[in-house]
Amino acid sequence: MNPTERIIRTLEGKSVDRVPSFCATLEDRTFNEVLGKPLISSQAAFENPVVKFIFDKWGTKITKPIFQPILTSTMEQRIKAGTLLGFDSVWAIYEETFIILDSHTMARDTGSIFNLQPDGHGNMTYMYKCPGITSREDFEAWPHWPKIDDLAHNTYKFYNKMMKKYGDKTCLLGQGPVYGIQEVILWAVGFERMALWISREKDLVKRFIDMSEELCLKTAMAMMDAGVQVIFQTDDFAFKTGPFMSPRIIDKTFGPSYKRVIKAVHDRGGKYILHSCGDNTLMFDTFISWGVDGLHAYENTSNVDIFKEKQIHGDKVTIIGGVGVDYLLTERSTDEEVRLAVKDLIAKLGPGGRFMIGPVHGHSSMPAHKLEVMLDAVRTYGNYPIAA
Repeated sequence: MNPTERIIRTLEGKSVDRVPSFCATLEDRTFNEVLGKPLISSQAAFENPVVKFIFDKWGTKITKPIFQPILTSTMEQRIKAGTLLGFDSVWAIYEETFIILDSHTMARDTGSIFNLQPDGHGNMTYMYKCPGITSREDFEAWPHWPKIDDLAHNTYKFYNKMMKKYGDKTCLLGQGPVYGIQEVILWAVGFERMALWISREKDLVKRFIDMSEELCLKTAMAMMDAGVQVIFQTDDFAFKTGPFMSPRIIDKTFGPSYKRVIKAVHDRGGKYILHSCGDNTLMFDTFISWGVDGLHAYENTSNVDIFKEKQIHGDKVTIIGGVGVDYLLTERSTDEEVRLAVKDLIAKLGPGGRFMIGPVHGHSSMPAHKLEVMLDAVRTYGNYPIAA
């Protein structure tokens, strides 16, 4: 059974030969350990005085001709490393949402601001800083709104290339240059303003949602045109203790858009996975009602109970993840701890199918070696039939 067949059948609730493995997005530290470190690290390059001067003076102008090709190459390295490690499926992101503002700051095209900073391992990463849109005037004046048709075209080109290079070796779970319909608004207006905007700025929220839905839909169709069979969408709906808003408001505000996008993917024979960080215990029924085939994260550091969710929803949706990145997939754990945890997850979540094992997220502190240990344990303990 090839990786794509194994993933598709698992998302459909059909029998497979073994528990499939899922590769969360690999940060620079991890894929450099697999592919080899570059001669000059990204941190050293970005901290070069000449580079800093250029970014400070011409950041927005050099984003597309200089920064974007580097970023696209980085996205391919993530896919390549996950494939070489031997994962059945790889979270394959095409990133074209960032605009360089200066040597320390980036904006996303949908209105949020991020710090550009070292990751602690010699590479550069980003961290959410603040909203870029705090008023109606900011919304109307935002200079970086995405050009949706251009993004869809570039998305097709990227995945057409990736499918030709890696599509027969792993199942690419495609995420285009678009983040969740709810999440991008949350980032753009700020956590503390989100509820106020939904209640008081309904026309702007509707315009924002309509734009995000179109972006999600067109990039999803572009990925499927390129041969991608599984769409992987991120949209964080929860804190570690529960949803950002009431499930009823979330469903009423964002559900119709997600239902249309997911239906369009299903109408073309594709599958749809939703990633949402935090404790989504109160949201799982809502997500399932939208039509998702799989759900990812089930963060072990939140209040969500992945084993209980298997009992409640295991026949309705494929559960993806299970392996924590807070301890297990770090240098602090032992290899034996990783193996025992994988064995336990497979024993409790594998029976009945509809389970894909992998990290609950990507993380800069994740050594490639621990992923190799995890995959070896999956091959050892993951063959069906599995006894509970």
